[in-house]
Amino acid sequence: MKDSRAVVAAVAERGLLFLSDPKRANAIEVLTGEFPRGSWWSHPQANAIYDVLQSVEKHPDLLLAKLLAGKVTFIHRALWPALLAVVTAREPWQVEGLSPGAAQALAGLDQAAQSGGALPPFSRTAGKELESHLLARAENVHGASGRHETRLEPWRTWAERAGCPWPGDPQTPPGPSLPQAKEALKAAAARLGPPPPALPWQDV
Repeated sequence: MKDSRAVVAAVAERGLLFLSDPKRANAIEVLTGEFPRGSWWSHPQANAIYDVLQSVEKHPDLLLAKLLAGKVTFIHRALWPALLAVVTAREPWQVEGLSPGAAQALAGLDQAAQSGGALPPFSRTAGKELESHLLARAENVHGASGRHETRLEPWRTWAERAGCPWPGDPQTPPGPSLPQAKEALKAAAARLGPPPPALPWQDV
C-alpha cells in the first residue's frame, strides 16, 4: 500500500480527488491500486488506510468538502480561490429552500465571522444542510459523547487560518470571477474520469 505522499501528489496533479468512488480517480484507489466496491472499510487494510487518510487530511495544501456528487472531495490549494468565489456567492442553489433551522444557523455563522465570537449551537440536521450547500466549512469530529459530530466554521475564518486570500479583499490581487471559478472547478472535476461528476450548482 502507498503512503500519504501518493494521495497528496494525486490531488496536486488533478486539483480535485474523490475520497472514494467506484469508477473515478479517488484516494482509496491511489493507496491500494483497487477501485473500492462499497465501503472502503471492508478492505483488509482498512485500519492502515484510515491512518493514512488522517495524515492526508492534515496536509496544509489540502481541504475536504462535499464538492463533487455530494461526496467527500480533496481540494488542492491551487483551487481554493475558485472554491471561495463559488461558496461565498450565495447563489440560489445555496440559499433557496433552507429549513428555518439551517437559515438560523447560517445567520449565526455570519455574525460569528464578523465579530469573531463563538459559533452558535445548531442541530445536526441544520449542520448537514449547511454542509451540503457549501455554506460553511465542515469537518467531522468525535464529540464528547464519542459520536461523530459535524463542526462548522465560517469560510472566512477558515480562509484566514489557511492563508487563503478572501474574495474582494483590496489588499490582495483579485481572484477569479464567479464564471471563471466555476469553469476551473468543472475542468478539474473532468480530470477524474467519466462520467463527469456533478458540481452542486449543476444539480439544480
